[in-house]
Amino acid sequence: MFPFVGNLFRNDFPLFLFDDHFIPGPGVRVRVPRPPYTNRQFRDQAPKKPPSLKLMQSVRKPLKDFTENQGQYWAILGDEQYEKGDFFNAITHYSKAIELTEGTESAFFRCRGLALKQAGNLDPAYRDAITAIELDDKNIKAHLLCGQVLAERGKSSDNTQDIEAAIIRLTKARTLCAGQKKEYYEDELSKYIYRAKKLLWYKNQEINNKNKRVAIENYKTYLNQRQDLNTEQKQKELEGFINSIGNPDQKQEYDIPSYLICKITLELMENPVVNDAGQTYERDMLIEAINKNGPSDPTTRQPISKRFYPNVNVKQATQDFLLNNPWAFEFQKGEEYQTIEF
Repeated sequence: MFPFVGNLFRNDFPLFLFDDHFIPGPGVRVRVPRPPYTNRQFRDQAPKKPPSLKLMQSVRKPLKDFTENQGQYWAILGDEQYEKGDFFNAITHYSKAIELTEGTESAFFRCRGLALKQAGNLDPAYRDAITAIELDDKNIKAHLLCGQVLAERGKSSDNTQDIEAAIIRLTKARTLCAGQKKEYYEDELSKYIYRAKKLLWYKNQEINNKNKRVAIENYKTYLNQRQDLNTEQKQKELEGFINSIGNPDQKQEYDIPSYLICKITLELMENPVVNDAGQTYERDMLIEAINKNGPSDPTTRQPISKRFYPNVNVKQATQDFLLNNPWAFEFQKGEEYQTIEF
């Protein structure tokens, strides 16, 4: 019925050099939960958290252990400048470390790539990440950096290739964790995977809407050439065409089912637990409420015990919902995909 329809849709944070681990975000809750796709089903069943990033930095090898003709000496200086936010000097020091080691150290390239990313130099950052991976394909941080840079580049791209490649790289980084017994990385890596999938969803929406606007303009031109239709008929035809493909300017409605939302945080639940009053809450928030107000349900004020149990059904429902609605991860009303952090 409508021409053109058939062709419409063609189409870190600093991870420093000498630490063996990078650390997931702090245990304090932020506005959003960490991703529910994790090998550890519930945080209370997880092993003890690794030490904080500050503690790990404090045990890093001191500069006095090395001389100026060693790459490690300049890499440590690069770390120090990175921590200060002086990315230009950090890049200079990392480059010196790479020169002294004749480009054989994967970690040095990853560190320089991270500084380049922070300085906004995405293409050279990508090249350093790839070089780091070529030198050591099991370098988790290098795969992470590569995925982060690709995702950032994808924000300004006219297609989704970089974002799709970013998801592959980030997934590779997460897969490497099990083989290296670094499962405590997985939650943080999952966060970046979910952000990349969310970015991909938004980017696809943008591309589809752009294609729709082009199709609408083409159809307007087609209708204007029709001599057998009056103005009212042309308008009616145009409205029918827009309804058939979807109005690209119609405001998108976002709705998260209430049973997936914690009644305390009003956010998607990461670790939902049910108490003996039959109410489900985010685990950490329920513990906090009990510690603050005593053993009563935060919503009904009904007396409860301090025992609660994982709500496996709600957790699975959250996973299924995010699988079909990537936009819901870390969702904030009025957000734009340019603000998604990598």
